[in-house]
Amino acid sequence: MMDFIVNNLGTIVVIAILAVIVFFAVRSIVKDKKNGKSGSCGGNCAGCAMGGSCHGK
Repeated sequence: MMDFIVNNLGTIVVIAILAVIVFFAVRSIVKDKKNGKSGSCGGNCAGCAMGGSCHGK
């Protein structure tokens, strides 16, 4: 088992770093969603095809 870890240490470190990055990205998305923010909505309903059906009046 120790040989496996030593032989694949670089891969394990890269995967751990990527896992941390993904965790914080997902956490940010969930936090924004709970606060009512959306990456796809600019808040300009006049120029949107949905025309105000997604936001309250």
